[in-house]
Amino acid sequence: MICIAYSDLAAVLIAYLLGAIPFSYLIARWRAGINIYEHGEGNVGARNVYHVVGPKWGVLAGVLDVGKGTAACLLARHLAISQAAFLAAGFAAPMGHNFSPFLRFRGGKGVGATMGFLLGFLPLSTLVGGLWIAAMYLLFRDMNKALNFGIPAVILLPPVFGAPFWTVPYILCLFLMLAVKKIIDMPHEREVWARRPWREGRPGFYDESANSEQPVPHP
Repeated sequence: MICIAYSDLAAVLIAYLLGAIPFSYLIARWRAGINIYEHGEGNVGARNVYHVVGPKWGVLAGVLDVGKGTAACLLARHLAISQAAFLAAGFAAPMGHNFSPFLRFRGGKGVGATMGFLLGFLPLSTLVGGLWIAAMYLLFRDMNKALNFGIPAVILLPPVFGAPFWTVPYILCLFLMLAVKKIIDMPHEREVWARRPWREGRPGFYDESANSEQPVPHP
């Protein structure tokens, strides 16, 4: 029983620590010498790196974030004895990204880490859902709209590919956790955006009407 408990605990802890690796922060430090948490939308995430540091570095950060989520899934599947521990690892990986001990428990939103875990857990439905998100981005040229229209597909598709129906509320809870983190980060994001916004593009919290009469801030 003790060995089983240790294996389950290790699965969750390793998932958290893998998720906590702050690739976006490290890439921004390496390529631009900046703290990405204090630039652009104030988020330690791939999209912020894309706009602040450069597109190819943002793509790299996104791939690495997805990769650490998938690695967390595969290791948890190998280590966890109970299904409950494996499913808990699905929350632990994005929690590590969102509240990284390497960044004083700050971080990003965890979308990449969550998608990575789901890619390892439910590969077919997640891949199709991810392609739908990409299609929505090509249609709208707006990542916020793409996620709003695409994430429901990631949530609802697993039973279509043979997964049990309980995976739908499980994935819904994963993304609701990310929505709560977005609400928590909003004051910081607005404050950073007022000082060092992107040169091009607007984050999801940007209100065009509310800012129309204010001077444009300079990076």
